[in-house]
Amino acid sequence: MALKDCAHQRFLIEGLVADYESLDATTTATEQELAALKAGRAAPESIAAVEERLAAEREQLGQLTVEGRAAVDEFRAVCGGEKLPPLPWPPG
Repeated sequence: MALKDCAHQRFLIEGLVADYESLDATTTATEQELAALKAGRAAPESIAAVEERLAAEREQLGQLTVEGRAAVDEFRAVCGGEKLPPLPWPPG
């Protein structure tokens, strides 16, 4: 992979990191919303709607984790020791 391709791959990884961090913050807020609804004994429909949204957010986080890990593995295999941003997803 040429140096230009490594720079492009790093740019893509940085985008995945930003997407993951943003969605992780959203998921944390949704978890807090759900806890508040349950503590306040909200209507079951409200709780179910937030649980469904939380499940979708967690699924998206999982997808971003898989994509991010694959992109990082490819980058490291081809681009060697070039630096990457700190990776937010759990090591795999």
